[in-house]
Amino acid sequence: MRAPSVPAALTALACLVGVTAAAAVAPKQVVIASSNAKVERNATPSVLTPSKDIDAGTRPAIKAGTELRILCAGDSITLGTLSQTDGGDGDGYRRQLQADLSKDNVVFAGSTTTPDGTMHDGYFAAWPGKTIQYISDEIGPSLKQRPNIILLHAGTNDMNENNSTATEGNDPAAAAKRLGALVDRIVAACPDAVVLVAMIIDTCRPEQSPRTQLFQSLIPGAVTRPRLEAGHKVLAANFTAFPVSELRDCIHPTNRGYRLLGDYWYDVMAQVPRDWIQAPVGPDPERSSAGRVAAPPAAAGALAFVVAAAAVLTMCS
Repeated sequence: MRAPSVPAALTALACLVGVTAAAAVAPKQVVIASSNAKVERNATPSVLTPSKDIDAGTRPAIKAGTELRILCAGDSITLGTLSQTDGGDGDGYRRQLQADLSKDNVVFAGSTTTPDGTMHDGYFAAWPGKTIQYISDEIGPSLKQRPNIILLHAGTNDMNENNSTATEGNDPAAAAKRLGALVDRIVAACPDAVVLVAMIIDTCRPEQSPRTQLFQSLIPGAVTRPRLEAGHKVLAANFTAFPVSELRDCIHPTNRGYRLLGDYWYDVMAQVPRDWIQAPVGPDPERSSAGRVAAPPAAAGALAFVVAAAAVLTMCS
């Protein structure tokens, strides 16, 4: 009998695990950590799925009267790579999310911006072409701003077949473990925050999709549910139904796809128990006229050279 190919085996395993991950979670009492006490609350499903019927109307407030200090964290899909093309705004999903939250008081946290973006408050914590480990290493300054809602979409580059991109390897189980460690770091720095962890959007790249689907399926059981049951406000956002037909280059969404992703984030935020969302700790982030730019990987070295050269010229002038 002929053995199945590696991609075929990965696909079969992803389907098997995906069915298990999508199974309903039995209701139970979950203890959610509070700044004042540990309060028992009825269990919330550990996986939130966007509505299949997301309309284009004005959305209700997520929590009127409470500031939503939102940190969008991840890689190029969070930054909004290619969303400036074809007349796009350059803000990825974040502008649509901002529009959906028009009835809320929203402040975007984060230590990075993009020169392609047009949002006045276009801050985030995302690095194009980077892995979960890199995000974990760099997210600290953004967490110090104490967001009360964190939207995490990370792991796309960890599933790449090239070691130059997937610098820690592309094994889905190992990536899920790294994602859990990143969530632990987030929870330690922002214990009052709601953390929504995306079961990341798929890719239409045949060499990457099977690993991506397996990674998606591991997130509820390996990452979010154990931390929810430990008393943290951590939930999975199921984006596995995002249509690959809305991907521009098999990785990054089209402009319409980015708007859909913004709607997805709003929809899962709307499913979070309202009493989980507390006023953010401390003052809003201080902003200069320009934020720190998240340079694309290929440009990072050139940017460093330009900055260094400018410093030398300043010293010599």
